Amino acid sequence: MRRFSILFLTIALWVTAILVIPTLLPINFPKFKCLGITIHTDYLVHVALFFLLVISLKIVGIKTTSIGVLVLLLVASVLAEVWQLYIPHRTFNTYDLISNIIGVVIGYGVGGRVRIKDKG
Repeated sequence: MRRFSILFLTIALWVTAILVIPTLLPINFPKFKCLGITIHTDYLVHVALFFLLVISLKIVGIKTTSIGVLVLLLVASVLAEVWQLYIPHRTFNTYDLISNIIGVVIGYGVGGRVRIKDKG
């Protein structure tokens, strides 16, 4: 039960921070062209944030290879976008959602292979 509490609290705090911080600090992420493709850096930020969420869970001792954890992270990535429908001056963006999910999947894959040494 303690691990579930840590898992839930970490995800809730992370998603809340993702929703609140950009509202307080409006940041315009640049777009750039590379080989004729326009790259939206804000999508890369979404990937990075959800990747870091998975790695953070690994660091606090959550077994990130669990299917239940994966499902919970995917639900959190969807909710992070859906909640924006109810926040003034924020909008739902399908590409943000896809980026969130990509970050979770990459983090899940990497998190299953990373070993964190016990400091005890």
